[in-house]
Amino acid sequence: MSEPMAELLRRGLHALRRSTMWWGLGIVALTIVSVAFWPSLEGTKALTDMVESSKELMEAFGAQNLATASGYLDGQLYALMLPLLLSGFAIAVVTALTSGDEDAGRLELLEALPVPRTTVWLTRLAAVVVGVGAIALVTAVVVSASISPFSLDGVTVGRIFVATFACAALALFHAAVAYAVGGAGGSRGLSVGTSIAVLVAGYVASYLLPLSDALTGFRKLSPWYWAIGNQPVTEGLPGAWIVLLLGVTAALVAFGTAAVTRRDVRSA
Repeated sequence: MSEPMAELLRRGLHALRRSTMWWGLGIVALTIVSVAFWPSLEGTKALTDMVESSKELMEAFGAQNLATASGYLDGQLYALMLPLLLSGFAIAVVTALTSGDEDAGRLELLEALPVPRTTVWLTRLAAVVVGVGAIALVTAVVVSASISPFSLDGVTVGRIFVATFACAALALFHAAVAYAVGGAGGSRGLSVGTSIAVLVAGYVASYLLPLSDALTGFRKLSPWYWAIGNQPVTEGLPGAWIVLLLGVTAALVAFGTAAVTRRDVRSA
């Protein structure tokens, strides 16, 4: 990595230090609280009855096996909360560093430096990747360390790490959507709105539409399904689908990066 690229990356990481810390603390705290409830719920008739009486509702949240330790982790963390929070963080910070800074006029000085404009945008995206990866790593370590203290019998460390980083991959996909819109000249508001719309549509296609047998096929069009399937800790990941997710993410990044060079920089 050249010295200018390293400096731009350092600046991006410095800009994200506080948001990464606070988002990370919030996600880890919520993770610990969620996992800590399992020993008091394990084996209770009320939990079993709730799952059996609300099967369709449980399926809508990926929690149809909530009475098992792995199903509990899916329902409480991996089917909704963790991918949603990581995606929210990724969307917020990538738009802040790219289209948000461009809206505010803060990118003008950086893009006037003797480095390609694409380098500025890609190093800012790289800072987001580091931030998402750091939060995912800490979360995976915390959940793994909770297996024994909170009696998460049958849950493996390998499955936790794989599921956690699949959630991170989904978050980076949504960040890539925002990056592509910003690279094409969209404002921060448009970038955030588009990526959130894609996030919600993907969740609906993966979890809600399959509640109707006639609409089950739409699940395979969803980035949520490509990344985590239905219950990533219980069932594992959906095979080669995650390769498709990574490919689409790379294509969005390539589109956004190329688009940056084909337009004028917006000024505040």
